Amino acid sequence: MGVIRFLEPLRQEKRLAPLLVMIACIMMGSGLVAPILSLYAQTFGVAGTLVGTLVTMFGIGRLVANLPSGYLSQRYGRRPLLIGGPLIVAASSIGAALAGDFTALLVWRFLQGVGSGVYLTASLAAMADISPPNRRAANMALYQSSLQMGASFGPAVGGFAAHYFGFASVFWFYAGVALLASAAAIYAFEDTLDKADARKPLPSAVSRRGLMTAPFTGVCILSCIVFFTRTATLFQLIPFLGAENFGLDLGTIGLALTLCAFMNFAMLPITTPLIEKFGPRLNVIWSTMGTGVALATFYLSTSQIGFWLAVLMLGAATGVNYPAISTFTISALPRERYGPGMGMQRSFGDVGFVFGPVMVGALSDFTGGAHGAGVALNIALLCVAALVFAITSRGLRAEAR
Repeated sequence: MGVIRFLEPLRQEKRLAPLLVMIACIMMGSGLVAPILSLYAQTFGVAGTLVGTLVTMFGIGRLVANLPSGYLSQRYGRRPLLIGGPLIVAASSIGAALAGDFTALLVWRFLQGVGSGVYLTASLAAMADISPPNRRAANMALYQSSLQMGASFGPAVGGFAAHYFGFASVFWFYAGVALLASAAAIYAFEDTLDKADARKPLPSAVSRRGLMTAPFTGVCILSCIVFFTRTATLFQLIPFLGAENFGLDLGTIGLALTLCAFMNFAMLPITTPLIEKFGPRLNVIWSTMGTGVALATFYLSTSQIGFWLAVLMLGAATGVNYPAISTFTISALPRERYGPGMGMQRSFGDVGFVFGPVMVGALSDFTGGAHGAGVALNIALLCVAALVFAITSRGLRAEAR
């Protein structure tokens, strides 16, 4: 019955299924290049420091695109951006496959980030359009499940393609799934933006400042820290702690990250009733603090049992956290500002995405490779962000249910 209830929104809203398929395609494309990106970069003969800039350039591209995409989607509708964003991804993926030097690869990765930012901002705005309060939590849980499915399958397919067809083939696959997402938007998706809203002019400078209400500012700050922690811990701290504290090999560390993602996915059917019963605000606070507890368990554990317990805790906490944040964000925005609001929230998140690994890496170097300082920084930031959110969001408790 729980699974049937989880999938019920697909029957109630016909535009939801094609949107979820598109989201899964885009996230699968992003995951495709994850296993081979650094190895592909090394074929151009660059130093290790420059390899990391490929991730940064993608994040900068998303950061540049988020806010303009939100305003454009509010004026011209979601569908044009859902078509155009994947087309940018497809074109830049082909460019990356054919890149003759590392500088060209950096440019194409930046454009991939732009296309991803265009698409993801418009898709979140579209989800907000079709998510009335009584279905908001369920829809956002489905959105997160599509993200997880795409991100989970992508690395496996990318690794297989690279092994049998070479590194460049992965970018051709990326272009293919992006074109599939664009085709779904063209042939199977009806725009979710009300035509009356689409004809409204873009907000003035005064109106844009008015977007940053206390509840919305609080959830944006929290999004920044959540993305900061996500990239810093999953890409750096957990692998380092697993290898250094418990002697885990790369295969076992990869299994741990997969288990974390599986636990995240397994929590999603439970997330909907939790948000409906207690509201997104309390779930955001609890799950953010739960993420901090999981990180502390990683560092304080003296046995592998503690490490694996922390993996499960982190997956469970983030499985609630991401849909709860999205649900609250929609509740904190008036309908006519869904586009700009989602662009703004994603911009805050991508600031954390870009700076998280850099700051934690620099802190590790400063402390002589002591990763405890990075863990402590992430826990402190999560606690502060949860407190700021709790204070700024108090006035939205009733509306956010």
